[in-house]
Amino acid sequence: MNTIIAIDVAKDSLEVRFTNDSLSLHNNSSGFEKLIARCRTLESPFVVFEATGGYEQALKRALHDANIELCLVTPSRVRAFALSEGLKAKTDAIDAAMILRFAQEKRLKPTPAPTASQAKLTALLDRRNHLTEQLAREKTRRQKVCDLIIPFVDQMIKHIEAQLQEIERQVSILIRETPEMRERDQIFQTVKGVGEVTSWTLTAFLPEMTTLTRNEMVAMAGVAPFNRDSGRQIKRRSIQGGRGKIRSVLFMAAQTAAIHNPVIKTYVQGLRDRGKPYRCAIVAAMRKLLIHLRSLANNPQKSLAV
Repeated sequence: MNTIIAIDVAKDSLEVRFTNDSLSLHNNSSGFEKLIARCRTLESPFVVFEATGGYEQALKRALHDANIELCLVTPSRVRAFALSEGLKAKTDAIDAAMILRFAQEKRLKPTPAPTASQAKLTALLDRRNHLTEQLAREKTRRQKVCDLIIPFVDQMIKHIEAQLQEIERQVSILIRETPEMRERDQIFQTVKGVGEVTSWTLTAFLPEMTTLTRNEMVAMAGVAPFNRDSGRQIKRRSIQGGRGKIRSVLFMAAQTAAIHNPVIKTYVQGLRDRGKPYRCAIVAAMRKLLIHLRSLANNPQKSLAV
């Protein structure tokens, strides 16, 4: 039986909660060493903490390197659990205690450790996302600034574009030199509508695609429609949650596929002919496209929906 350790992660601190004990540590290598030493005194330690905008990444790497099982949970799930318990107060200590109760009542699965190639790919694509957002802001800013500032903005745009090219070059090399990634990338890009960015993102941020059921996968990607019915009232289904990076690239891929991929084009047009709004049809296409890509990843010899 696992011994659950719950941690509330902040920028500089870790509030650690055991079943009958608690302690505060620094969110740095010194704090990680103390935590790992304490975990090694316990039977089957299982560490649970929330994703906190990146402050948890170093802790996650340290625990994986120490071969200690962990589970990274979404903050919204824990907060919803706290509200269901009638708890509105929020401090680091209270949050850690609530994460512990949440973990004790839910059947949480360990978050697998990424391979070295997987870790490099996610880091590169995270940085690519940062630069893409910054580039869009600079281009928007260029339309609003006075002529005096335009040369400075143009210089920044060129610098960002150069960094993007270098990151994309490194991503291409990494995928080419990693057989499993290379095979999956080649398969994905054979499907019309799926370009290299979509393929890279799925490879990086949905590596467990082949081990999940269809329903688990579409829910994890955030493209599963949830019912909102009550009595005789039937409301429009909606999607929510999931991995935003996956959902963003699938939206762009589905829009392209709705024009150039005969299978997806016919599917979307059929939904539109039945009165479905365009965005609803595209979300359905996102789901269909993702399920098909999963099928191809599991069976590379299967004929493609081109």
